[in-house]
Amino acid sequence: MVRMIRKIIRVHRRDSAFVYAILESLEGMTSFGTLSDAKSQDYRVVELSISPGYEAEVEIVLNGLRKKFPIIELTEFQG
Repeated sequence: MVRMIRKIIRVHRRDSAFVYAILESLEGMTSFGTLSDAKSQDYRVVELSISPGYEAEVEIVLNGLRKKFPIIELTEFQG
């Protein structure tokens, strides 16, 4: 069984659609899901499941996105 690497990030709601589109383009490298979906929140908490061997590539993409807007990596999430 392949063990995926888990990463949790937080992005502002206004940036989330763009982040989702970029993550979709990484098909095979990572899959993702939104953990926090309360309409009153200004942010979205996104869980990434990164395929082994693609951690560096996904981090490069996230660093590129961080140049445009804040992406905060969370160590844990209490929903």
